Amino acid sequence: MQNEKPRVLIVDDSRGDIRIVNENLKDQYTILAATSGKTALDVAQKNPKPDVILMDVEMPEMNGYEACKKLKADPSTTDIDVIFVSAHDTVDEILAGYEAGGTDYLTKPIEPLQLKTKIKIAVDNRKKRHDISSEKLNVEKIARTAMDSAGEQGVVLEFFRNSFLVKTPEELAELIVSAIDQYQLNNAVQLRFEATIVDKATNKCVVPLEKELLTRLKDHNKMIEKGQRAIFNFGGISLLIKTICSEEEKWGRIRDYIAILLDGANAKLQSLIVGQQVSSLVLTSNYALEQIAETQREHKKETQNIADRLLERLENNFHSLGLLHDQEEMLFKLVQDGVNETLTHVEKGAEIDNAIKEIIKRLQTI
Repeated sequence: MQNEKPRVLIVDDSRGDIRIVNENLKDQYTILAATSGKTALDVAQKNPKPDVILMDVEMPEMNGYEACKKLKADPSTTDIDVIFVSAHDTVDEILAGYEAGGTDYLTKPIEPLQLKTKIKIAVDNRKKRHDISSEKLNVEKIARTAMDSAGEQGVVLEFFRNSFLVKTPEELAELIVSAIDQYQLNNAVQLRFEATIVDKATNKCVVPLEKELLTRLKDHNKMIEKGQRAIFNFGGISLLIKTICSEEEKWGRIRDYIAILLDGANAKLQSLIVGQQVSSLVLTSNYALEQIAETQREHKKETQNIADRLLERLENNFHSLGLLHDQEEMLFKLVQDGVNETLTHVEKGAEIDNAIKEIIKRLQTI
């Protein structure tokens, strides 16, 4: 609890000294007591653990330094501040306390104000360490989340890069399944275009019930969650996630990335449909142009034959018209010019057809 008093463990083989310290600290702290180093180790192990240990140096069986070393060697008690209490105030004593793992030192007889000040400093330092540790954990968590998010975002970017190479709806369906697989999510996808349906899945097999679900729910909301399953609907694409991620925060991110991915995939599907329609139109136009060209070739040939027969008959019947030689040549030339003009118009029609063919040829390369 936040309002709970900090806990101070007093370790001293003198019960009188324990009472004196207790009287000075009991209003601000919860006091625990032990009369030996061994007992202190047992008390420090129990929860809730002390925040500070006031450790007498000179005790029988196990002195304060030995007890402190054991506390610092135990991961569950290593972060508890230990303040040594001794009747000796020498450099060697202070160094020994420091090497044992102590954080501060008091000399007997204990002066109450100094006692309270050092205890407060120790409690505050412990709190700061705890706050820093918590902040570090939060930073590490944020860093891990950022790295995870970058990887999750990378799946979408990779999908968009690869989608430029997709030529058919079947290839697009396989690319979607492969991308969702990278999120460690078993999935099945359905693509619908014109009168065709393409089904793909993680294990290469879409069972009938999955097909039924995808078909029946295609016109529902963009996202449906039911238990451990989720269905996404984006235009001509429906995606079934068979088991969603158990981590709520992670699933929230992945769900958003899947929506972005499917939105782009649907745009790609529509472009493929338009491309197929254009290809079909090009094929139809090519066939129609071939038919027109064949008709024009026959028409030109027939026109040429008619003109040749006309000129032949005209030439054979000149003598019956009673024309002079110059008049015959002029008439023959007029008829010949008319025939040539007619054939020229036929040729122009063929030129127009060739221009249309060139346009269709360019459309085929788009």
